[in-house]
Amino acid sequence: MALGKSIILASNPRGIFLEGISTGVALPGHCMQLDAAVEPIEGRYTWEVFNGAADGERNLIVVAIESKLNGGTNSTAYAAGDRIFMYVPAIGEQLNVLVQASAGALAIGQKMIVDDGTGELILTTGTPEAEPFICMETASDPAADALYHMMVSGV
Repeated sequence: MALGKSIILASNPRGIFLEGISTGVALPGHCMQLDAAVEPIEGRYTWEVFNGAADGERNLIVVAIESKLNGGTNSTAYAAGDRIFMYVPAIGEQLNVLVQASAGALAIGQKMIVDDGTGELILTTGTPEAEPFICMETASDPAADALYHMMVSGV
């Protein structure tokens, strides 16, 4: 399971922090994407759970993090219209990211891709455009969606 209680595991993060507006329900650890159909609202862009054309589609890696408002935790969900906080990690940084329950058994070093429509990680299948995460722990067939320790590979 997750390492620690935060999404970002680095003590001195080198990535970029973002904030915007959530189009729907999102949890810390979900991979997000810009909602190009919505104009900025008071200078803030709208973000949605990753919903590309296919699993493993190449896209900017943006991960929802804990809310900086009202003491949000790694399990506090964002609702539609909420101010959402996100992080664009640097290559090599380690994060806790949501893994889909049906992903199968996890092993250290396995490559992971972002699932289209859920924003959660799954094991690499087919010929994806990008495998942006490497699993950093083992787990035997997760029974529920959960946060797992990952490293950003950037490819």
